[in-house]
Amino acid sequence: MLTRSAHLRAILIICLLPIFSCAPPEETPRMYEQEKVLMGTVMKIKAETANPDEERIHEAFNAAFRKISELESDLSEWRETSPVSEVARKAGVKKVAVPLPVVAVTLTSLDIARVTDGAFDVTFLPLGKLWNVKNRKIPPSSDSIATAMEKVDYRQIELDTLRRTLFLKKTGMKIGFGGIAKGYAARQAGAVLRRHGITNFIINAGGDLYVSGRKKGGLWTSGIKNPDAQEERPVVAFRVKKPCGIATSGDYENYFTWKGKRYHHIIDLKTGYPAQGLKSATVFSDDPAKADAYATAFFIMGGKKALQVIRQDPSAAFILIDRENRLHRSPNLANYIEEFSVQESFRRFSR
Repeated sequence: MLTRSAHLRAILIICLLPIFSCAPPEETPRMYEQEKVLMGTVMKIKAETANPDEERIHEAFNAAFRKISELESDLSEWRETSPVSEVARKAGVKKVAVPLPVVAVTLTSLDIARVTDGAFDVTFLPLGKLWNVKNRKIPPSSDSIATAMEKVDYRQIELDTLRRTLFLKKTGMKIGFGGIAKGYAARQAGAVLRRHGITNFIINAGGDLYVSGRKKGGLWTSGIKNPDAQEERPVVAFRVKKPCGIATSGDYENYFTWKGKRYHHIIDLKTGYPAQGLKSATVFSDDPAKADAYATAFFIMGGKKALQVIRQDPSAAFILIDRENRLHRSPNLANYIEEFSVQESFRRFSR
């Protein structure tokens, strides 16, 4: 699971070069872009529209950012006044009334925890804070890891969707939505843009992407790099065929090295130590929140178990890179993207 700002990703390269259409000049769409620091990261919105009313476009952007800000207030475990922080304070003591976004994100989190056998678990926070790789020089002791693991168990979450209450059954338990909240926020912000008539956009939520529509008659394009490669050339280049979230988890951003071994931020909750086996996991899903969460889970689980999850939940697909630089694709990947040649992508991305 992730520590606070851990879902830095991708090595996803967004190509913003237009594929020109034959529309007359007066209908030529324009690109708009804006960014704000929210949810502990930079949130960016790019949208293309032929609507000539710039004031209405900016109103749509502002409304989308307001939605993200509202969700941050509800979902952040780092704000003392948030419902999530209150749930942690009352862990083992009493149920806490929570707003609908907390109910929705918790419900999705529990579904994903069950299907991934706990590889994704929002109660990871005691263990995540213990590792805190940005500030560590050596691994924590085995005793402290074992103590933290006693407070990690999604099955100890009691959610009442009717009364909208949330209860953690063990004292000291905490919930952290860092591995799913940005994807959920991107989806909600996208819904705001659509209500304002904007359907062609990319929301970049600190590396988690929500891609919708087209761009000047063509599909949005992106790519995935090998995390250890020095060159800019992506190992996979693709066009996005349908609205979806895209998220990547890897061990290359947040880590420390001790006695020649890398200790990164994605913790296998069954062992209490950083997960081993993959370099990166990129997930595509109809639901950006699922893409966000599954990227973490699949990095921990590896290819075979990830494939079992996809068979149960075909609303997601993946591309995994293992330690031998081999690519593993789920069979349903073509539902979301169409790949094109790396040579073509390198020309695009290098311009």
